[in-house]
Amino acid sequence: MRQFLMVAFIAVALGGCATPGERTAIGAGGGAAVGAGIGAIAGGWEGAAIGAVVGGIAGGAIGNYLDKQAQELQQVANARRTESGILVDLKSSLLFSTDSAVLKPAAVEQLARLGDILAKYPDDRIRIQGHTDSTGSAAHDEELSLRRAEAVRDVLASRGVNPRQMLVEGVGAARPIADNSTAEGRAENRRVELYIDVPQRS
Repeated sequence: MRQFLMVAFIAVALGGCATPGERTAIGAGGGAAVGAGIGAIAGGWEGAAIGAVVGGIAGGAIGNYLDKQAQELQQVANARRTESGILVDLKSSLLFSTDSAVLKPAAVEQLARLGDILAKYPDDRIRIQGHTDSTGSAAHDEELSLRRAEAVRDVLASRGVNPRQMLVEGVGAARPIADNSTAEGRAENRRVELYIDVPQRS
């Protein structure tokens, strides 16, 4: 399926093609930079213009930086340290009503607290990835998952997180973490995840 890549950094609007099954956006609107999302779609930030925005941290300090941030995030969300950064798991049932990308009031409050913490860490790169279960069509699920991820991004940006630190992806049902044949599994798969890492400064 042909999807569209949307990359937003500066007030220049250019279109590009993305790989099947994914649609990616960087930043919070107001333009695009061609070529900035190719590495991100492949699973990394290589080649993305975001690398020029985020200054990075000296290698030896990254671990402490992420440890401290993870401890703060754990006070407001399901966050854990990973080998390469921090994973924040947000269940869609707590954020959105069925088949909706409009955040619930309680979700806005939680995300505001999350954003207040993230705004204190300007060296972060934050990938916001929306996921669905497999009950809808691929096109519908991809679009819904992207709009949900964008809704999360917009709240974080409203709390002071630099939009150019954030990359948004909607992957639909392509990356399940549980069995979609059961109600419990589908509930697990409906989620928005934040992957946080920090570029190392040479």
